[in-house]
Amino acid sequence: MPIADDPFPDPSDDPHASGRPDPSSPDPFDGLVLDEAFVRGATVKEPSARTRMLTARWRLEPPVDPGGRRWSPGSARPARSAGSAAAPRRTGAGRWYLLLAGLAVVAALAGVVWGPQGGLLSARDPGTRAAPPPVPGSPRPAADVALPGGGVSDGSRCGTKGYHRYALPPGTATGLDAGGRETAAPGPRMHLGAYGVASTGASDPGRFTFDLEFSAPQPVELTVPSGVAVEIEGPDGLVGGAHDLPVRFADTVPRSAEGRVQLGPGASWSAEVVLPAEALCPGFDAFAVQQRLAPPTDASNTITGRPAYTLTVSVSDPAIGAARKAAGSPVTGDVLGATNLLPAPEPAGKPV
Repeated sequence: MPIADDPFPDPSDDPHASGRPDPSSPDPFDGLVLDEAFVRGATVKEPSARTRMLTARWRLEPPVDPGGRRWSPGSARPARSAGSAAAPRRTGAGRWYLLLAGLAVVAALAGVVWGPQGGLLSARDPGTRAAPPPVPGSPRPAADVALPGGGVSDGSRCGTKGYHRYALPPGTATGLDAGGRETAAPGPRMHLGAYGVASTGASDPGRFTFDLEFSAPQPVELTVPSGVAVEIEGPDGLVGGAHDLPVRFADTVPRSAEGRVQLGPGASWSAEVVLPAEALCPGFDAFAVQQRLAPPTDASNTITGRPAYTLTVSVSDPAIGAARKAAGSPVTGDVLGATNLLPAPEPAGKPV
């Protein structure tokens, strides 16, 4: 009961106040029938319980495709002939199937991280990691071909064991010299950073990208981009490789008037090398090869062994040998090399 002098009357006493229904107005839901026609005609649909369950699960664990297929939502569809009938319009259920496929792509992409030494590793638990797609049992030799973007493939060397375009310095494959010490000799150095494979669609075989880090305790000028080689070797020999690949240094790297890259003390400089999938031996898929470049890990993401495939990147330049000689390095030669292998662990009980 409001008071005459009350400046703030109780709105609940006013039947016409906002938010209180008028008893004389018709019920908007009177006569509503929730039949099948009404449900199918709804423009907004709530996801099913299974859809919500899968969406929540995929936030923690990307979906597994047992067939090794890769979703390609942007793949081109075959064009229909002029006389063919138009495809029927998708129903609401069909649109939800497409939404699930899109969520699978997002979850799969979000479940990829850069692993040790930059290799692409799945963020999922190794015990539930999907098996890599199959690869041929033995690489078959092919022809050496010019690659898009520059360089020449090593197709004629497919299946060759231990092949390298350039003779690698000691310790390149293990990170240790003949005495079991880390190969930190004076002179220019090169390390392998992040690497991975990418594709723009189903019709694109893909390409590998390798990040390299260069450093030099003393000033040195390199004549690159030229003379870069990449080899990927499996248990049965070379599965892909190329030489004379161009290398692209960051724009911040100083250059001489002749275009030489100038390295010096106090800084490291990054560069990028691209290896097209056309450099792989016949029958080898870029994504399958990439998965085999990552080392095996246990449930705590501890590396438990060597990767199935060995990646080697090497650069040859006469300036490298000259800089080593000037620095008094025990390592000779004009080649810098880096691999995806980690240095061997120190033996138990060995003093550090």
